[in-house]
Amino acid sequence: MKRILLAMVLIAISGCSGGSDSQDRPSSQTVDAVDAMCGDPGSVDRRYVHSVSTDGRYFEDQHGDPILIRGDSPWSGVADWSPEQAEFYFADRAARGFNASILSAIVVPDNGGPRYEGATFDGLEPFADGDITAWNEPYWSRVDEFFRTACRHGHTLFLYPMDGWNLAHVFASTTPDQAFTYGRMFAQRYSQFPNIVWMTGGDYSPDTEDRAAGAESDHVLRAMLDGIRAAGSDRPFSIQLGPEKSLSTDNAFWEPLVDWNFVYTYMPTYKAVLDGYTRPPGTRDPRPALFSEGNYEGENNQSETAPTTDETLRRQALWALTSGSPGEFRGSDDWEFLEGWESRLDTPAVAQLAAIRDLWQSWPWWQLVPDVDEPLVVEGRGARQASDEMLDVLDNDYVTAARTPDGSLAVVYVPTRRAIRLDLSLVPQTATLAWIDPADAGGPSRVAEIDRNGNVSSPGPNRDGDEDWLLVIST
Repeated sequence: MKRILLAMVLIAISGCSGGSDSQDRPSSQTVDAVDAMCGDPGSVDRRYVHSVSTDGRYFEDQHGDPILIRGDSPWSGVADWSPEQAEFYFADRAARGFNASILSAIVVPDNGGPRYEGATFDGLEPFADGDITAWNEPYWSRVDEFFRTACRHGHTLFLYPMDGWNLAHVFASTTPDQAFTYGRMFAQRYSQFPNIVWMTGGDYSPDTEDRAAGAESDHVLRAMLDGIRAAGSDRPFSIQLGPEKSLSTDNAFWEPLVDWNFVYTYMPTYKAVLDGYTRPPGTRDPRPALFSEGNYEGENNQSETAPTTDETLRRQALWALTSGSPGEFRGSDDWEFLEGWESRLDTPAVAQLAAIRDLWQSWPWWQLVPDVDEPLVVEGRGARQASDEMLDVLDNDYVTAARTPDGSLAVVYVPTRRAIRLDLSLVPQTATLAWIDPADAGGPSRVAEIDRNGNVSSPGPNRDGDEDWLLVIST
């Protein structure tokens, strides 16, 4: 995201113990409780991320049904929005099909806020005299209102009570005991909201040579999590580590604690998502590998590479979705709510992504399996990135694919014009093959011609003049 802050945080603190790894679903909330939290009788009928599926591949809603993450990244909204602007933002995002938002509860200039004490644009501070256990009620009452607004509009908040940027500021002198108390207070106030997923980190690279033992900052963040668990909340949790490519499970201290992998990469997204998807089965694996941050619209943190384009954003999303990601997040340069952001919520990239998400949601997407062990595409895939060496999204054109175990659906993402060959034993004789333009995923499809050897050629330029296409094989 944004400015890259590889926070090498040193805090004068000691270790801590405790915590829970439970993924058991909490007892169901009553309709009245949900109504009270969200301030809307219709909220109980909306769907929110609630838990991880039993097979560890996707998220489920409060009813136990698969829920596709259709995310946005309004990181600094808590500090930058008025209540009216929050209503405008969440209403707009809901109308465009978004159902999840990444949000920091405390915001400083490093992650888009106006002041280093975590104050809002109009001067509301979160704490009294810097004491993180002495809450300033006007600030938190506004946070309550923001969370209710998100809830009314069907948005799950991937929420950072304490993140990697404010560790060096608001929480710079925090001890594990204080962090535990803060986490418990936070969960006591907010865990009854039906639309919360717990997060921490954020461009976070702890300063330690012994990752398993953890840095001082790790123990503060862990204590916060322990406080959340002690308050009785067992909603899914994960941590965002540092770029340019990372998984939450890359850090040995956090690997046993995270319920899903926050996939963070500025490189071709299939590499990182597949790294998470194909982790060897273990005590906590598999876990969902969710593409959660990459290149943002209007930004490119690698100045030596090409600007981020609509094609860049399509490739990121479609590579991730065909590699096992249970949805994805997008972001833009307005993560810090630059002047005039209200007029930039509807861009061609947003419209393209909405159509792609609608298409994906129309399928049994949670059954799709990346074709790693049993390749569907056997020729014409291009060069698969094998290392973690930095490579721009537009500098690779590898073909990814996923199919359901029964063969009733397969989706192939072809980034550039070419012919590919399919394994005909994996293509049902009754299947139809169609090309869908990802720049116009809601538009008409084209019939895909396949010869007796399994060869298929992509159509050429799409509506945007680029050459990426989706091949859909269905019975």
